Amino acid sequence: MSGPLGTSGGGAAGVTSVTAGNGITVTGTTTPTIAASIAAGTGVSIAGTTTLTVSATGVNSVSAGTGISVSGTTALTVSATGVQSLTAGNGITVSGTTTPTVSASLAAGTGIGISGTTTLSVSNTGVTSLVAGTNVSVSGATGAVTVNAPAFATAGSSAVGDSAAAGTATTVARSDHQHGREAFGTPGASAVADTASAGTATTVARSDHRHSREAFGTPVVVNGQTTSLGTGSLTTLARADHVHTVSNVPVLIASTTLGSDAATISFTSIAGTYKHLKVIGTVRSSYAGPYDLVKCIINSDTAGNYFSNQDASITTEWRWSVVAGATDYLASAGNGSFDVNLPGYASTSGYKFFTSFMSHPYSTTSTRAVNINYFGGYWLSTSAITSIALSLAQGGNFKSGGIVSLYGYP
Repeated sequence: MSGPLGTSGGGAAGVTSVTAGNGITVTGTTTPTIAASIAAGTGVSIAGTTTLTVSATGVNSVSAGTGISVSGTTALTVSATGVQSLTAGNGITVSGTTTPTVSASLAAGTGIGISGTTTLSVSNTGVTSLVAGTNVSVSGATGAVTVNAPAFATAGSSAVGDSAAAGTATTVARSDHQHGREAFGTPGASAVADTASAGTATTVARSDHRHSREAFGTPVVVNGQTTSLGTGSLTTLARADHVHTVSNVPVLIASTTLGSDAATISFTSIAGTYKHLKVIGTVRSSYAGPYDLVKCIINSDTAGNYFSNQDASITTEWRWSVVAGATDYLASAGNGSFDVNLPGYASTSGYKFFTSFMSHPYSTTSTRAVNINYFGGYWLSTSAITSIALSLAQGGNFKSGGIVSLYGYP
């Protein structure tokens, strides 16, 4: 080889660097191809017209520097294979027309911009998040996505009437978590005349719950002299079989209406809770005569302890009343009536007296013949009257349709 070194050029094979010096120059028309790196230095320069081509294979980053530039018209293409990050810097930009494809994460940050015209395509295979946030971090240098498992937290409570909500907590719930609920409460009491109400309690009722109710009360006493109609004010209830006691009013103790002829009409087990008794009747006799007499036996006593002004010789019974017989002109429809009073019937300190007022037909020919009589008498006994048996003195029967009633007076 003749001439100064470098005048005829030399092969690049095996050459890792060329340095200009005395007798060695690198002309501007020379295009060196270097596999690893090239740097401008003393005696070495790269002209502005030189086009630098760098293979991405094995290259992790390209940075502009002294003597190295990436022109605005140059399109820098970097394969994503093995590349963790691409950082813009002096002489390096990522243009808006570039469409990067990233498999893990891409986030804007210092030195990295994504223009409004960039179309970001991300494959969701293995990707959990693309944006750094709570429990998620993205490395600015490598693009690595790190997901920190969020902490478990206690589930919140729900209440009656709560509406659905997405929530704001960043914690997660376990699969066996439980939400707090409102407690069971004791049902309230209801009262007569209560109105319906939704209520305000935040507790719930069991399916077998019970509401308390007002209690049963004792019926009040009805006073015939002072009691007037009224709705009352008590909050207790009355049973279906309740009984009111009475004060100062007559009370019907018993009554008999004959559905067929009968020899006797009796009242037994008369309570001693009243002061006086009254017997009212309308009857007629089957006796074949114009009239008959109603007789009375007290407490089954048939001894000679009776007296009445109807017939003083009769001492084994009272003669209470005269009634129509079968041959009276009005006998088919004119029974006759009687009203008998027994004052102080329950006393055990004196004899028992009666007074009787009656009206009855007394003729076989005239519809205008009516007798009105008063009878009276006594029973020589201090026992309380507990039973009364009525029959007819002439041996007839009381005809069907007759009515006799027993009243107690306060």
